[in-house]
Amino acid sequence: MGADNYFLGGELITLDSEERRARLVQRLRQYLELRNLNLLIGNGASLPLGAPRIGDVRQIRGDFSNEPYRLKNAASQERALKLLDKLVPENTVLGVEPLLTALANVQAIDQLLGGSVSVAKNDLPATDAKDLERLLKKWLFQKCRALSEAAVNLKYHEELLRRILLRSTTLPRAKVFTLNYDLLLERALDNLGVHYFDGFLGTITRTMRTESYHYDLYYPGETTEGRVSRVDRVLHLYKLHGSINWRRRASPAGDVVISHTEPAEAEYGDVMIYPSPLKVTEMNGYPYSEMFRHFSTHIHQPQSVLIVVGYAFQDNHVNRLIYQALTIPSFVLIVVTPDVSNSEIARLNDLKSKRVIILTGAEKNAAGVYAKGAGTMQDFSTVWLPDITELNVESSAREEVKKMFDPTTAPGTL
Repeated sequence: MGADNYFLGGELITLDSEERRARLVQRLRQYLELRNLNLLIGNGASLPLGAPRIGDVRQIRGDFSNEPYRLKNAASQERALKLLDKLVPENTVLGVEPLLTALANVQAIDQLLGGSVSVAKNDLPATDAKDLERLLKKWLFQKCRALSEAAVNLKYHEELLRRILLRSTTLPRAKVFTLNYDLLLERALDNLGVHYFDGFLGTITRTMRTESYHYDLYYPGETTEGRVSRVDRVLHLYKLHGSINWRRRASPAGDVVISHTEPAEAEYGDVMIYPSPLKVTEMNGYPYSEMFRHFSTHIHQPQSVLIVVGYAFQDNHVNRLIYQALTIPSFVLIVVTPDVSNSEIARLNDLKSKRVIILTGAEKNAAGVYAKGAGTMQDFSTVWLPDITELNVESSAREEVKKMFDPTTAPGTL
């Protein structure tokens, strides 16, 4: 589709020479070693592996009548589809997440005010909204579970994570934020043998306790002085929009737990996929408010960099926090995107800030998915994102060669 390029301060720089490529890698290496490293991963990173597209409900309307997505209760299924067609008529483009937001509002109004919502003089019963919510979440759950359990090649996820884990252990832990519901990142971390904090504590019943993000891992030293050493290869994982293995538990109220079992038919509404309708007794927006609080806190710290991969800047609540972080002089934003035709990404480029780097360029495979180029996760994780270990070895080798040929340091020099 396009050649490999990047934008720096709004200026287009083509990656058509070894010198320019080396300069970009070196620049990225410097940012990897900033004090606070943050990574934001969107659905574009999972699409090449078969993730569902959720940007247009009408395009997936046919799936809802098929197994394993349809509701088992025929009356609930009929009510859900009727409401869907009422809210999203043909030739209307609306994503799954915005529709879930609307359904959450319908149920909240019924719960708080005891009245139904009307759209175009048509009443929207809360019971119908709940049926459609369950249908949408069942579709999302089944699609993401199939992807998470499929024998897909996670080498690019693994390589991306491996390279950010090569940072010095004297620096704060890298923070990985994702908007995806699937479990591909968890699988990649397990494949790498990496310890990670995901906000949950427990073994048999893992319950969300976000204070665990303040914990760290150390092991005893070999001396008798009681010193400890910090465990390397540890990071923090935040799922901003929830996950297919999160469940809302009725008691204690507001608890969120990890479950790897398939929900019962009536429980699909309790799968914690953003945005979930909340009972009035629960904390406002919990647990999503906690996830976004951490996201905001970390990218607003001094000497922070945010690397964005596979995210098309379609969520205003995410964009707002990123734009606010750009007001901090030491904040750096690196966006990996197939092209800059997206209006929000073009807007970032129009800032002409030296603190905004946008890598572009991609080629599509036979399935119509971006699979190669500087603007894809595949090439960014293996070609452009520096391997700090290899760079350090190369740097040491150059220094050794320099000393060998430096007459002032040659053996026998007086």
